Amino acid sequence: MNTCLRYGLIGGVLIAVLLFAPYFLFGTRPEWMKVGEIVGYASMFLCMSCAYFAMRREAERRGGLGFGAALAVGAGTSLVAGLLFGLATWLFYALAGDALPEALIAFYAAQIRDSGAAPAAIARQLQELEAMRPFFYNYPLQAAVMAATVFLIGLLISVPGAVLVARWKKSG
Repeated sequence: MNTCLRYGLIGGVLIAVLLFAPYFLFGTRPEWMKVGEIVGYASMFLCMSCAYFAMRREAERRGGLGFGAALAVGAGTSLVAGLLFGLATWLFYALAGDALPEALIAFYAAQIRDSGAAPAAIARQLQELEAMRPFFYNYPLQAAVMAATVFLIGLLISVPGAVLVARWKKSG
């Protein structure tokens, strides 16, 4: 199996499990939703380290990689992981149904109301949130945003990873 495909599948599956399992285990509890974004992005960064490991694996297999070749492996791995996670996001939203978008909107509305901002600012923010309501129910959009997020995080990790792999080739 191609290195990018193998490591991208590993990264995409791990991200999906880490991000979606808590919903099925804990539901939409506010205390989980408060840390959900932090855990989510941290999981993405951690799991997308698979791009670095794919570059290392490919460098071992080929006897070394230059920066461009290593970056291409990292980008390919990130693309596979992003596409898989986008698909998983779409499936997750379809399985969770309208309960998840409703819970998210209610959570964000409560955060706005409890922010301590001036009443006019709270009213404006709640109005903006309400205007965004259709986006919460647009599963293809949610999937595309999450796929792009994972891909970009993978690219961010791939750049320094490619530098390290290219240096490893020279020093090894």
